Amino acid sequence: MVKRQFSGYKVSVGLILALFLFNYVSSKLIDIIQSNQPSAYRIATGSLGKFIAYFQQNWLAYGMTLVGYLVIWVALILLVSTVMLMIWGMVSKKNYLRALKSPQLHLSVLSMVFLVIPLNQIGFKFPIAYYLTVPKTFIDPIGQPIIGIILVLVNISLLLLAYRLRFVPYFAITTQHHLKNNIQHSWQQTRGQNGQFFRHIGQIIGLAILVMGSIFLLQWLADHILQTPLKRYTANGLIAIAVGYFYFATSRLCLLFISKNQDNEQRTNFYWPMSSVIIVIFVGFCSSWTSGKMINPPVKNYLVIAHKGVSSENDAANTMVTLGKVAETKPDYIEIDIQKTKDGVYVLSHDSSIKSKDGKHYKIDETSWHDLKKVHYEENGRVITPTAFKSYIKRANSLQQKLLIELKINTTITTSELKAFQKKYGQYLTQNHAQLQSMNQNAIKRLAKYTNRPIGLLSPVVNSVNSAPFNTFYAIEYSSANANIVQRVIKNDKKLYVWTLNSQADISSAYALGVTGYITDYPKETRAFLKQLSHRAQYANAVWHIVMLQKTSS
Repeated sequence: MVKRQFSGYKVSVGLILALFLFNYVSSKLIDIIQSNQPSAYRIATGSLGKFIAYFQQNWLAYGMTLVGYLVIWVALILLVSTVMLMIWGMVSKKNYLRALKSPQLHLSVLSMVFLVIPLNQIGFKFPIAYYLTVPKTFIDPIGQPIIGIILVLVNISLLLLAYRLRFVPYFAITTQHHLKNNIQHSWQQTRGQNGQFFRHIGQIIGLAILVMGSIFLLQWLADHILQTPLKRYTANGLIAIAVGYFYFATSRLCLLFISKNQDNEQRTNFYWPMSSVIIVIFVGFCSSWTSGKMINPPVKNYLVIAHKGVSSENDAANTMVTLGKVAETKPDYIEIDIQKTKDGVYVLSHDSSIKSKDGKHYKIDETSWHDLKKVHYEENGRVITPTAFKSYIKRANSLQQKLLIELKINTTITTSELKAFQKKYGQYLTQNHAQLQSMNQNAIKRLAKYTNRPIGLLSPVVNSVNSAPFNTFYAIEYSSANANIVQRVIKNDKKLYVWTLNSQADISSAYALGVTGYITDYPKETRAFLKQLSHRAQYANAVWHIVMLQKTSS
């Protein structure tokens, strides 16, 4: 057994490298695993029977996928075990085997993966947790300060609980006690250490604010002093440094939950802090390069797309009453959502059901148009009735306004239903120069056989980008976009749309990445800001967003 204990700085240097290598290798393995799965375009959604038959035919491929993910999980346990045993001075084959076999250790790691998801939302680099982060668009609607404060306090409280229970894995390896006993023992051993926890958390947060604030200020100065190419090179360099810092912060936070007593770490000479700086910068550049956290030359021929048919978040979404107002802002496209009623009439609605003024719920696919059109519901303070898609597109045609239409067909849909859609609305779609999009990959593949309109794949997360001829663009949630995705899309002669961009920081980031389509609730303001960026590029907001909010695996 190796009984030598390593100082926090020495372990931190190794851990920074180990975290990056694990994140990079695991992301590549997951890419390989997913690329060997049957294409989502082949998933039969024409009927429930075909859907079941599809999985019966492909069970082996999905079984191998599960095996692949199990290998990644075991690798994570080995990484955690190695760091724990090194910091405790307990490295031995026997202890490794105990760690791998310990349900308590697996449970502890799994719990931490879920607990650090909010931290990975803001730039930290914990393994696996990246794949569980929530797209920022889904968080924005509940972003009121009081809710944010409550969520932060809850998360800190849970991390404090985990900190007090951090010796459970140690006792699981060194004793034969049950989980309950180890929890009680850890709670007793960490009594009086709450202040130590908050002090270290405060140091990590304070340094993060200092680093990101300094980087934002440096890029702001570069934006006002340098020429555009030099601005971009400076921004990429600062992004790399910031990413490297978050690997350092992640390593320090990991050690906080492993070290027995952070206040009594071994003293070290000047060599190890300097080594940490060098490793931070090296890992930062490697990570930003491999994960696509880089700024590209912008796309000049961009598209501004009005999200859900509105010109501001205060408008009534997906309704005829706002069409004229939105068209006056002259977006390149107006994006709308349509759903099919029980009798085959498509209506504008984002949700699958409508709640009337009297509190009744109407499921669109179970209600006839004859009954649905009589329903009065409230949208942003306005009482309105559902809008028929045919009426909407005819009015848009008269205004010479193009539409981007999302087919909300995320459940099974038959080929005959797709044919009926094209037969009923095809002439209006062609006249309108409309584009179509859907999350149902199999459905858009089948629909492409019957329509000449451009079709895109919509997804809140990153899907495989390929050369399939039946989709011409990808539409993804904006915090999932990165430079690598943009480059893959361009390589396959397709376009990338991102949603929903409402703030200047978000628009700046998308512009810096080189996306084509900007789906926004504020089309007029977005176009004006894009024109401003095209005349004088500014990257300070983009640097902050790309480092802290852009979702990347490494």
